[in-house]
Amino acid sequence: MKPVLTKQDFVQRYIAGEFGNRPRTWLYLNKFMSSGYQNLVHVRNMVIGGKTVYNVYPIDVPLIWQSIKTVGIPYISEMGLPDEHRIFQGEVMRGIWGLELTYTTVAKPMRDALRESTKTGKGIIANSLLSYFLCPNSHDWLMILLDRYTNHVVEFTSYDTCWGEISGFNTLFWEVRNY
Repeated sequence: MKPVLTKQDFVQRYIAGEFGNRPRTWLYLNKFMSSGYQNLVHVRNMVIGGKTVYNVYPIDVPLIWQSIKTVGIPYISEMGLPDEHRIFQGEVMRGIWGLELTYTTVAKPMRDALRESTKTGKGIIANSLLSYFLCPNSHDWLMILLDRYTNHVVEFTSYDTCWGEISGFNTLFWEVRNY
């Protein structure tokens, strides 16, 4: 597969469904506003490390969109399940000695959760943790992503139930990026 070269490249391919299970996502403000979507969203940024605003009501999206647009390129994703359903999240890649995993079990948005508690696992430990927390479909798809996108990191969140655009998966794949 073609490597992911930029965050913008990733987002275009992400919205097209190339990377598997994800929340509903809108690239354009007018598409979101005309969708009729009524639940909380987060307004994300195509700039690496850029501002992301969580738990935004649809009525407030245009204002948040404009604030992010002044420093980046916004897009919108529905919020995942409530935090109490988060069971495992982090990022994983294949390293020289096998899987290398950075993760947390803190039930908050990933940036906040990793600030609170960051753990690591390598090799068989990483694989065991992933096998335990990811349902079989999600685990299989993660391995496919790691095989297809060598020298890439996969960012994910796993829930205690299946959720997302593709039924039968308990894990959302938020990002695939070249390292």
